[in-house]
Amino acid sequence: MSKASKIISVLFHPLLMPTLGFLILFNSGTYLGYIPFDFKKMIFLIVVLCTLVIPLSLIPFFLYQKMIFSIHMSEKRERLVPLVITFLLYFFCYYLLARIPIPPLYQAFCLSAVISVLIALIITIKWKISIHMTGIGGIIGLIVFLIYSMRINLEFYLIISLLCAGLIGTARLQLKAHNPPELYTGFITGLIVIPSVMLLF
Repeated sequence: MSKASKIISVLFHPLLMPTLGFLILFNSGTYLGYIPFDFKKMIFLIVVLCTLVIPLSLIPFFLYQKMIFSIHMSEKRERLVPLVITFLLYFFCYYLLARIPIPPLYQAFCLSAVISVLIALIITIKWKISIHMTGIGGIIGLIVFLIYSMRINLEFYLIISLLCAGLIGTARLQLKAHNPPELYTGFITGLIVIPSVMLLF
């Protein structure tokens, strides 16, 4: 069971969530998907590099410098520097996307991810929040926003993401990485911040 929980934690790593969110936007069946392929490729490349590849590539450096003691970053204090770096990279991603002539909702989603990381960072200074649950909560928030703001049928995506949230939460509890309040706080943070920022953008 512990091995399965570790696999789930890796497969649904929070750094993957921005990429997943943009894939949902690309395939939402709305005007968001009807942009030139070259723009999609550019957006995808920027997002993957800034929010996934570069943050992951820094983990060996953090380990070597003893800023973290394992890739799981079990202790609260281990998470602070990686979260600061992640916030800066996410903001740089938003900075780049804001200079491309693309639908504003793409930029809004990226900005909402930046703000989610910032809130998680602020909370982490005093308390340990589940970043995994913040990530999946954000994906669910994005899907709910698209369903109600654009009146489109994404219920299948919503059901799958809710099931994933249950799996992730169970895995994190099984690994004793978090307690229930930490999971709920993370989930609610992502669930509220993402659609709120996109609505106000």
